[in-house]
Amino acid sequence: MHELSIASQIWKSVARAAAEHKASRVQAVTLEIGALNLLEEEQLTFWIKMLAEREGSPGLAVKVTLLPGRVRCLDCGRESEASPAAGEVDHFLPLDLRCANCGSANVRPEGGYEIRVVSAEIEPGAQHE
Repeated sequence: MHELSIASQIWKSVARAAAEHKASRVQAVTLEIGALNLLEEEQLTFWIKMLAEREGSPGLAVKVTLLPGRVRCLDCGRESEASPAAGEVDHFLPLDLRCANCGSANVRPEGGYEIRVVSAEIEPGAQHE
């Protein structure tokens, strides 16, 4: 259930930026999440929305773009996509990443662990003169 702790960190980052811009609330958040993080998108979105509602941003829209994993093969030298196959992920076992070119398991991850807040739409607060 690491989705809750990650959702908490994402929301803290978004809320801090919204406060710096004197927003009255956050309306939408767009995220990029690497597939190799093994995050359940539905759970992550649920927790971000719950945190937002608790802190004065009900109805938050969350858009998640899943970024594929990438590995560099240490045998053939090629870089290829490597994402966990649907239904084959066990959160307690290491991922079985292989080169898409030669099938070797002798690979080095090059991407897919990103967690990035791309944008946040805010509702401006009242202007004080």
